[in-house]
Amino acid sequence: MTTFDYIVVGAGSAGCVLANRLSADPSARVLLLEAGGSDRKLNVRVPSAFAKQFRTELDWYYQSEPEPSLIGRSIYLPRGRALGGSSSMNSMIYIRGHRSDYDGWVDRGATGWGYAEVLPYFKRSEDNQRIRDDYHGHGGPLCVSDPSWTSELADRFIASGEALGNTRNDDFNGVEQDGIGVMQRTAKGGRRWSAADAFLHPVRKKRENLTVVTGAHARRITFEGTRAVGVEYDREGKLHSARCEREVILSAGAYNSPQLLMLSGIGAADHLRSVGISPIVDSPHVGQHLMDHPLASTTYTCTEAVTLGDATHPKYLVQYLVGRGRGKLGSSIAETVAHVRLQHGVPAPDFQILSGPAYYSDHGFRTFPGHAFSTGPVFNRPTSEGEVRLRSADPHEAPAIRNNWLSDPAEMRAMIEGVRLAREFAESGPLSEVAGRNIDPGPGVRTDAQIEAWLRAEAQHSYHPSCTCRMGNLDEGVLDERLRVRGVDGLRVADCSAMPRIISGNTNAPAIMIGERAADFVLGRELPKTETVSETGVEPALT
Repeated sequence: MTTFDYIVVGAGSAGCVLANRLSADPSARVLLLEAGGSDRKLNVRVPSAFAKQFRTELDWYYQSEPEPSLIGRSIYLPRGRALGGSSSMNSMIYIRGHRSDYDGWVDRGATGWGYAEVLPYFKRSEDNQRIRDDYHGHGGPLCVSDPSWTSELADRFIASGEALGNTRNDDFNGVEQDGIGVMQRTAKGGRRWSAADAFLHPVRKKRENLTVVTGAHARRITFEGTRAVGVEYDREGKLHSARCEREVILSAGAYNSPQLLMLSGIGAADHLRSVGISPIVDSPHVGQHLMDHPLASTTYTCTEAVTLGDATHPKYLVQYLVGRGRGKLGSSIAETVAHVRLQHGVPAPDFQILSGPAYYSDHGFRTFPGHAFSTGPVFNRPTSEGEVRLRSADPHEAPAIRNNWLSDPAEMRAMIEGVRLAREFAESGPLSEVAGRNIDPGPGVRTDAQIEAWLRAEAQHSYHPSCTCRMGNLDEGVLDERLRVRGVDGLRVADCSAMPRIISGNTNAPAIMIGERAADFVLGRELPKTETVSETGVEPALT
């Protein structure tokens, strides 16, 4: 038994932030538990190699239950299992979401989480290498930069989008999210800059009060009455216990945080009893409301050798290593995006049309022998909700995950329009000049019924699970507005599972922001609200 002031479970995007901010006080003893191991791997460092981590020791390698709305398919659900968590596995896209997402959280019971309140926390983390304005931070731990390499297809995609009426946007995190352009990413010198790189590695060996334990698989939170007082975990075949004097914070992600709450007796009482767990708190929303962004990969052959089709050639590895991140291996594959509104009356873009100079299908497991590119529609405003449930009381057994994507007919109608628009990008304007044969869904798939059938057989997701321990009003949320688990003391959840509703964008930047806010909540402080935000910009607050 060892004793700490704070125990953080999960060294992912939010957990690394918490470990850093809480251990900044030299008198505070902080334990960070991570089930995975080292992130010092070439496939972690190299941006274009992120999919090489899938189904390896760096991956939790989850599979969904058979999905009725997707013809019974079991969907592969990768999550990072190493220091940095999924920030060590993602495509590094830095997009925060739309301002209306956060203002909408307030309407759902997350008081104090409006855009004006969260913007200072995004800025505190950030060290933007290009943009200098009121929306961005400079000098923070998280390096945000433009890509070190983009293909010439990026310019063609943007020009095709502009021909279709999209406006050029060089900052999707500024005044406006709508528009088309190249995405910034969490990279430094052409290599990945994960949450571990930003927040953990710089302090891990310098702070004696910070203990990082890898290979530590959390079993359950321990309680005295209804107060969280520690964590039990397995490591190298042995059971360990760590005691906590102040707070336990779960940052294990949208699958593992609800799993750990349920293993500890917090969840729907009937479900817990069905797997042999005695309830401590009957909290029926634990594991419910799972959301993610459905994605479809529309792919084309490319008539010019300007893609990543030959990026595995040794010369590009030499170029990358000698040139410090230059060349094709510095690509994060998804290079450009158009944020568009296809449905009427939506307050934010409901689709991302991603484009990259590679054949990307079935998470990269399906390959194409030649040059190809992808234009993938991502539905940013889904309505379907899934769930995470326990299979048993065994903490080493993967949870039962159901997504229910495209179970809402309105979602399917939107996705069909998204596929049509992605094809329009590729088949008109400058991009069409190098677009050859349509590989996916194929030239014969054109009617609504055909596209729907293809989507049910092939649709995937954009790796953004959220909302399974959501903040909300007393009878609607697992957490209160300060991320505290309702019904117990000394326990919080800080990761994307806390989102009241999924945002209209990528989730790594918001996860880091949530970690920043959680640290301040724990320490009893908060960044002052010194700014008001209008639709046209950031202005000084009135006092």
